[in-house]
Amino acid sequence: MYDRTVDDRVLTFRVSGKLWMRSLVMGDAETGSEWSHLLGRAMAGPLKGKTLDPIITDMVTWAVWRDEHPDTTVLDMSRTSDNYTREFYRDPTRFVFGFDFAGKAWALPLANMMDKPVHSFRIGDQSLLATFDTRGAVTHLFHRRLGQQVLEFSPVDAETMKDTQTGSHWKIKSGEAISGPMKGKSLKQRVGIMSFRKAWQNFFPESQDVEF
Repeated sequence: MYDRTVDDRVLTFRVSGKLWMRSLVMGDAETGSEWSHLLGRAMAGPLKGKTLDPIITDMVTWAVWRDEHPDTTVLDMSRTSDNYTREFYRDPTRFVFGFDFAGKAWALPLANMMDKPVHSFRIGDQSLLATFDTRGAVTHLFHRRLGQQVLEFSPVDAETMKDTQTGSHWKIKSGEAISGPMKGKSLKQRVGIMSFRKAWQNFFPESQDVEF
């Protein structure tokens, strides 16, 4: 998901009907520029080279979203596919959770995330945490530094993890501490996107997989 404001102008996007490297191309109604949905960048037209600011969002099963947000509203649109369920990832080797860090592209292989749903790692001097919520089929990426402390995490059950330093328990889905000395604290989440591996490699051929 992106903020559709570019140079103080709010753009209206639609499907262009074109593909670029087998991926969706968006078009804006105001200038006719063509945008890559995966890059959030205008690839042709008057706004070529402009980029959209990404927004942190969840691609999560409806059952989990409804449980967490029972009063939510739903955009009523014609459906073009079956329900989004965990079965969408029946072959996890086809998917990665991609993200940009310090100007470089990285990928968390979904198969690894399913095997190790709480994964602490480092890129350079930054301490990061990747989590996979099995029920919601959703991956999240967080910073492990909270104040002056870098936390190490391990799973407790399918929905909960704990940090080694304080023994506090945290929600895997949200990075929120629900018990212990850290109760009420939240880890800072980073932007990422679930993608087919081939598409991610097409757009980011220099991307590296995070080590597990």
